[in-house]
Amino acid sequence: MKNECDIVKDLLFSYNDGVLSNTSKQFVEEHLKVCINCKKNLEEIKKDSERKSQEKEIDFLKSVKKKINKKNIIIAISLIILFVIIGFNVLVYNNYNEIASTMEIYLENDITNEQLESIKNKLIEESDNIEIEYISKEKALEKIRNQLGDNSDLLSGYNKDNPINASIEIRTNTEVEKLVEKVQHMPGINHINIHTNENPYILFISKILSN
Repeated sequence: MKNECDIVKDLLFSYNDGVLSNTSKQFVEEHLKVCINCKKNLEEIKKDSERKSQEKEIDFLKSVKKKINKKNIIIAISLIILFVIIGFNVLVYNNYNEIASTMEIYLENDITNEQLESIKNKLIEESDNIEIEYISKEKALEKIRNQLGDNSDLLSGYNKDNPINASIEIRTNTEVEKLVEKVQHMPGINHINIHTNENPYILFISKILSN
């Protein structure tokens, strides 16, 4: 049969946790007043309990810190991706605005100087701010040859019989659609090319590939 110390020893953990009934609690407290060994056992239990509590708190803080660090990493990566997307779209938008303000007027092979000057004058008349560059058939062929690079030999047969139309390249602040309406039926014009309805992303990729 257990003596009183053995009984108290079995109750010390519950006593330390505060889960004993009032009768058992009173029994333990009365015993501790006269038993040094049981009192030391209780102190060791308290120290061990405090140590475990601190370890749990440290583990909890480490877990919280780890979650915060993980969350911060996710936020940082998300922000980087967001800035990249925004930056890319800004580049695409700026490139589109730049290209959308341009147009190419391809000319008939038999266009006269008078018709060419008439077209230029009409463009200047209808625009507040405009840049006009005449691209001859020879210059247009050379431009394509440069773009082809190592494959430029593919155009060797076109040196004498150049099928490419001369053109006028235009950059303006005026809406290009309005300019098209004003000049599209003028003599000497074969066709007009604008970019306002083209996909901005395709235009951007095309620009990168052409460079």
